Formats: sequence, C-alpha cells, structure tokens
Amino acid sequence: MKPVEVVTEGAVTEDGRLIVEGTLELRPGRVEVIVRQMDDAVPGTLLEVLKPIWAELDAQGVQGRTLEEAVADVRALRDEWAARERRLEEVRRA
Repeated sequence: MKPVEVVTEGAVTEDGRLIVEGTLELRPGRVEVIVRQMDDAVPGTLLEVLKPIWAELDAQGVQGRTLEEAVADVRALRDEWAARERRLEEVRRA
C-alpha cells in the first residue's frame, strides 16, 4: 500500500514535546515524524524589504523608467483600453 503523507504545522514546547495543530485525516496507527525548524523571522515593513532590493538593483546598474516614461505607458494602456471598449460597443450595436 502506498504511504499517505500529511503536512501540517506545530510547535515544540520548552520541555521538547511536539504539539501538532489541528487533527490529521489518517487512520490510527504508527507514523513517521520528520521535524523541520521553521524561520519565525518577520520580514519587516515594506520599506525594510524594498531597501536591499533597490540597493542590489543600483549595484547592477539597473535604471527604472523615468516619470515621463511611466506616464506615457499609462496613457498608452488607457488608449488601448478605450479602443477596445469602442470595438466592443460597435459589436454590441451590430
């Protein structure tokens, strides 16, 4: 019979006991338990996450779009959607 695997989370208490969250949909009997320590570190604020990303991009010489380029891209997208809406309206009227 093929072994059934269930992945769940739990916690190790101060005295070394394992507490498993929830119930397991397994038939009663012996099981093998593999415990992997999880990283409890909180990534931080958005700014704290973005700062090293920006530093890496700067180190690689990556340059983002200028304000003018971003505005032009937004205008192009709006124009594209407006044209699509016009075509759909034409189809609806036909």
